[in-house]
Amino acid sequence: MKKKVFILSISLLFGTAFSQECKYHKVKSGETLEKIARNYGVSVQELIKANKNINPNKLKVGENLCIPQKTSAKARDYAIYKVKKGDTLYSIAKKFDVDVQELKSFNNLKSEKIIEGQEIKIPAKVTAKKQKKETQEYGTYVVQKGARLEHIAKKLGVSQRELEELNPELKGKWLTKGTVVKVPKREQKKEKREESYMVYKIKKGGRLEHVAKNLGVSKEELERLNPELKGKWLSAGTEVKVPVKAEKKEPKVPYKTYVVQRGAKLEHVAKKLGVSQRELEELNPELKGKWLTKGTVVKVPVKVEEKRHAVRLVEKPLEERKQERTSKAEAEMPQEKRREDVEVKISRNSLPMPVDGRVSRNGRGITIATDCGKPVRAVDSGRVIYSGGDLKAYGNMVIVDHGDFISIYAYNEKNLVKRGDRVSSGQQIALVGRRNEGEECMLYFELRNKEGVPLDPTEYIRNTQ
Repeated sequence: MKKKVFILSISLLFGTAFSQECKYHKVKSGETLEKIARNYGVSVQELIKANKNINPNKLKVGENLCIPQKTSAKARDYAIYKVKKGDTLYSIAKKFDVDVQELKSFNNLKSEKIIEGQEIKIPAKVTAKKQKKETQEYGTYVVQKGARLEHIAKKLGVSQRELEELNPELKGKWLTKGTVVKVPKREQKKEKREESYMVYKIKKGGRLEHVAKNLGVSKEELERLNPELKGKWLSAGTEVKVPVKAEKKEPKVPYKTYVVQRGAKLEHVAKKLGVSQRELEELNPELKGKWLTKGTVVKVPVKVEEKRHAVRLVEKPLEERKQERTSKAEAEMPQEKRREDVEVKISRNSLPMPVDGRVSRNGRGITIATDCGKPVRAVDSGRVIYSGGDLKAYGNMVIVDHGDFISIYAYNEKNLVKRGDRVSSGQQIALVGRRNEGEECMLYFELRNKEGVPLDPTEYIRNTQ
């Protein structure tokens, strides 16, 4: 039987030859180019080639598409591939999934040496086998704007290596709009963001396991949502998909705060305060499993305060109830010693005012009513152990460790120092702001001894009377 041959276009990877005859298909509502190609047993790329005037991303209902008609597969035994620059017999064999020796024998080659422009016969059975395999295992993606395979891989959440293996002819090339890329069906992703995850932007370098630990989710969940980031070092600004359940929300249960006095973990704080470790972890997911340094602020359930003060649900004399309300504000911090039993190494009336203004008592500390924007100054030299606005009740807050005592400055319009800074006495560390964005400008100020027990600022600050 006389062999018939067909020549492949150099721009195509491979394909069975087609005649010029067409079978026409009228586009129906909801049909896509991929679905039509699959129904007729042709590739999307062949449809695009046969219908140059169509928009591959948006078919018009009612328009007629030319479906290229294959000639009988039995009528041809091989195809011809024209060798391009850089080709080797091994690369051609790998491209068409055929054994090198079989290719060499099929072309009566005495060696594996080939030259540019030489015609190599490819067994036709390879075409059918390869085409069937691709139809079954791979989907397609039409490029929306210029990009490379690495960009497509990142966008669709697949590995660049997989795309290069499926699209060897596109490796290293710039892909223009409309280019069809083969994509593993099992990995194909929707471009639209699904409601099952949110996007978290990394603030400093790390890996997925660090993000997982920080957000209180499992590493496996992050790897499932971000396969392209698995095992990689993520620089600041990298966007990571995070399950919605991991989204940080302000705790619904009422809480107070506790400032860590020396290095510890949440389990140690829980034991000291008489609460469960689980409760602290739920209120402080970002601190779970971490070593907490001195000055770390921990959220503590309000019920701890109530237990420690054993408030009875019975009517008491008015004077006793007033005293209870005054002491209740001191319950946020655990106190192993009574205030009068604590050794204080600060001389009375020895510290300057942090800012000039009208002084009023406020629970464990004082508020100083003054003008917004006035400079707030450190009452003594020391080291900043906290500077931030994590706690809504205090707004922007600065905590300074002076060695023998701690000073706290809150309701700030702006903090001018950061954690770890050394400050001197009288140095400007913040600007006066408003309490919870209210109308009155004021500074909230506290003093505590090195064990964390609140001290009465009016006894140690000059000109407060």
